[in-house]
Order: sequence, then C-alpha cells, then structure tokens
Amino acid sequence: MLLVIGLIAISGCTNNKEPTSKKVLVESRTLKYKYVDGKLDSTGTLYERIFFDKKGRDSIIENYNDGGSLFLRTVLYFDSAGNKVKSVDYKSDGNVESTTEYKYSNKGKIIASYRKHTGGGFNQAQFFYDSLGNRIKEIWTSKWYIDYQNDWYTSEVILIRKYNDNGYCIGVKESADGKPFEDKKTVFDSLGHIIYEDWGNNFRKFQYDKNGNKIEELSLDINNKLVNRWVSFYDTNNVLIEYYTYNEQNKPTQLLKKKMIYK
Repeated sequence: MLLVIGLIAISGCTNNKEPTSKKVLVESRTLKYKYVDGKLDSTGTLYERIFFDKKGRDSIIENYNDGGSLFLRTVLYFDSAGNKVKSVDYKSDGNVESTTEYKYSNKGKIIASYRKHTGGGFNQAQFFYDSLGNRIKEIWTSKWYIDYQNDWYTSEVILIRKYNDNGYCIGVKESADGKPFEDKKTVFDSLGHIIYEDWGNNFRKFQYDKNGNKIEELSLDINNKLVNRWVSFYDTNNVLIEYYTYNEQNKPTQLLKKKMIYK
C-alpha cells in the first residue's frame, strides 16, 4: 500500500532571528523521550537531525523511528532568491521515495507544489492570493493506491479564506471531494495570533508568550473535553527546544528535546 501524506500548513509563523552567538549553526538534533507509568524514561532515542547550509537554511532533514534508525532523509534545494524550489525524499536504503517541486510568483509567493511518489501517486497544491497578498484559496489534490482493493483513489480539498481590514483571517470554508462548503471559525487576538479554531467536530485553543511563540495548544472534542495537549518551550533565540505531548487525562506521554549545534 502506498501511503500518501499531505503536510498542509494552514497557518504558522517562524522566527528567523540570527543567533546571538558568533558561531555558525550547523546542525540540530532532536531526541524523543517517552513517559512510562507516569515517569520520564531518561533514555531518549534520536528523532530528527537537521543540517544547515552556510545561510542558516535547512539543507538536509533526517527522520528516525522509535528504535533510532533512519527511515527518511530529505534534501532541500533553493534558488538564488532563497526560495525552496525542490526537495527529494530518500528511503533508508538510499532509493528515492518522492520528489517535490515548488513554484513561485514574481512577488515571491508560493503558487504551486507537486509531490510525485516513485511508486505512483502524487500530492498537488495550488495557492491563490488577493491584491494585498493574502492567500484566499487553496486546492489540494491527491492520488494514492490501496493494494488490498487493487484500485487507485483521488481526493480534492478546497479551502477559501476571508480576511478583515487588518489582514487577519476571520473565516475559512472547506469543501472535500465536491461536498458543500462548510464554515470554519477562526478567532484572533489583538496581535493577530490565532487563539481559537472551530473545525466543526473538534476545536483548538492556543496560547503565546510575549515574543509571539506558541507555548500551548489544546485539542478539544465536540463536548469541549480534552483530546490532546501540547506545551512548547523556547530558548533566548526563540528556537523551539522542548515539546511535550499530553493525553486526554492531561498526563504527559512524550517529550521532544532539541539541541542546537554550532561551530
């Protein structure tokens, strides 16, 4: 069975501040720790490694399974303007799993991406903007194969966004596979941070620190009961260094801890 995973970034912010150290950032390593019987297992396993180029950009990303073995290696390519134009995913044996290409407008806005899997199937995205540069529409199309059914399937999701005079998204409509559009609700604080999202059958609440970093996210069901909770901690350079996951009983289940390596 070909597993097709679409990573859709509906909203998010990254902080690109240079580190205060004069040393050059060359790598980050993230270890995963699990909680056993409510206690943190001190023996972590390697979860992710990111290698940075001379301009401080992600150039190689390695992902590891729970046993600490490499299962995916992604190499990123950029154009002269600094736009990510291509990424190639390699399996642990070195064979290519998928290739993604990105296209941009003359204003530097991403307008399309196309991910092709070597075993067949694809993920395609198209992005549309208004005159102010707000992304007002997205079309996501996927094709994948289910081996036990011996058949190919396709899916299309359309998102339409509405903005207020301050440029904050105040409403999202979604249509999946030709179904009628459903309204999604988004609430912002005075600084433009998303603090609440209503996706019909689930809800999300967010909190931020004084630097605008997201420090807590709650996932709630239709009855307003906790499903998951995530808590994040940042260093003085606003780099995410610790990420805790909690279950529906609000008990910690996992910790991701990042170490930045300079030379």
